[in-house]
Amino acid sequence: IDAAVASAHDAGLRGVLVVTPPAEAGTAYVVKENTRSWPVRQDSVAVAPATAEVTQTLRFDDFPLLAKLTRWGIDAHMGLLFGLVNQIVLALLAIGLIAMILWGYRMWWLRRPTRSEGFALGRAPARGAWRRIPGRVLAPAVVLAAVIGYYLPLFGLPLLVFLVVDVTVGVVRRRRAGVAA
Repeated sequence: IDAAVASAHDAGLRGVLVVTPPAEAGTAYVVKENTRSWPVRQDSVAVAPATAEVTQTLRFDDFPLLAKLTRWGIDAHMGLLFGLVNQIVLALLAIGLIAMILWGYRMWWLRRPTRSEGFALGRAPARGAWRRIPGRVLAPAVVLAAVIGYYLPLFGLPLLVFLVVDVTVGVVRRRRAGVAA
């Protein structure tokens, strides 16, 4: 193992190394870098056990772009990519999310039906709010939501279902208002 690590160092691997011994006779040791902070080092080499010669090298620079983005995204999500700054940003994001949830419950509580009204759903927001948003603000938001929804279908599909239900409710209410008039 020491010879494999020395050969990996000679091949340019630095930092935290993970050594996987050969699974079968005649196969190589695999030595991989496991530095997950920026700059990411994920190079690996295969080292022949008999000669301690590097037989194969895989550089992180040679990874496809999507593989790199996946690695960076996972490391950023886990708070490893940029160290303490990354962890502070994630903590602020979590605090902001908790605050939004609590404010949402507070808004619901303030708008809830009272006992004197009997069972009823809370008042819906006024329709047409989207039409009052300037196009220069709404267009990028719609494009961003579409892109995120495409790459994160578990975000995009519920959003799409919500929008379809909202539009359907609006159309039904408009038709009922037209019939009643």
